[in-house]
Amino acid sequence: MIVKGFTIGLLFISLSGCASFIANQMTSPKKSNVEGNISDWAIVQQLCDTNNYCVKAIGLGESAEGDYSLKFRFHINDNHKIWRYETKSDGVETAKPLANHLILLFTGYSQPTEVLYIHQLWLQRMTGAEVIVLPSAENTETFKFGLDYAPPIVAEIQRLNPAKVHLIGFSMGALAAIEVEKQIDNAKLYLVAPMTDFDYSAKAIYDILYRDKIYATFISQDTLEDAIQIVYEESGTTSKDTDLIAKLNRVTSPTFIYASYEDRVVEYSAFNAIPNDNVDVNIYGELNHLEMVALLSQDLMTDFVSDLLERPVLKSEITTLGILCDFDDDDCLNQLPD
Repeated sequence: MIVKGFTIGLLFISLSGCASFIANQMTSPKKSNVEGNISDWAIVQQLCDTNNYCVKAIGLGESAEGDYSLKFRFHINDNHKIWRYETKSDGVETAKPLANHLILLFTGYSQPTEVLYIHQLWLQRMTGAEVIVLPSAENTETFKFGLDYAPPIVAEIQRLNPAKVHLIGFSMGALAAIEVEKQIDNAKLYLVAPMTDFDYSAKAIYDILYRDKIYATFISQDTLEDAIQIVYEESGTTSKDTDLIAKLNRVTSPTFIYASYEDRVVEYSAFNAIPNDNVDVNIYGELNHLEMVALLSQDLMTDFVSDLLERPVLKSEITTLGILCDFDDDDCLNQLPD
């Protein structure tokens, strides 16, 4: 996810005007301010390939077992939502529809990880699968759009030998997810607001946030182009490596895409021209990029879980989906006990 990613860098462009400075800000780790009840159940682990190349990941420890009340609050523009999920066993063994499956969550560029870790525990309890979160591309020692994640992840998949692997890529995380899909034969892909190409997204963010700012007059399109090229050069990649549409034309696994008309960071119209029967495209309205990657829509959440579980899921299934409410909608929030 790119929206937060350029804020610091572009605020200082009027002082520096330097393409290399902009490129550095694009690939630097970012902070988020999303509220959530993160607990001590998450554990950091290293996934390594046979050449001892490793990436950090977040798994679930034994403390993740038991009953939980999960909640996160998301406030952007006029959209103020609360998502809640209750997991209560009541001494009864719950169904585990994806037991012996592996779910991998590929974090988007600068995506709020607090939300993703809560979704991790929700998915683990709801499906019975093992769930692992991979970091966003800028939170690694060398920025490569996440394309370098594939070898250690594939090695971990081979070690675990799951019945099926569910690769869930958010925004830029779609690139890493689809790179893994190429190397395994039991995958399903779920791409939420996937970045169609870096050049388009970078320019879209600049246009959204800074077109009308006074200091925008100090920044030429050539400077932005130069910064984008520096990112490619320093990461050892090219625009072909980030061409998601070309990659989707070649996927052989069942693939589900979730995009929005209102997401100006993603060129959603590009998904209409994918001549691949393995790809299923879902388009939503009135959701921007941040809202998409947070699954901040009942329709989006329902479609995603239906595809994941391979059965129609009803919006009324709050024990599966949790609840998503406006922050001041008491009737909605009271569907689950405190």
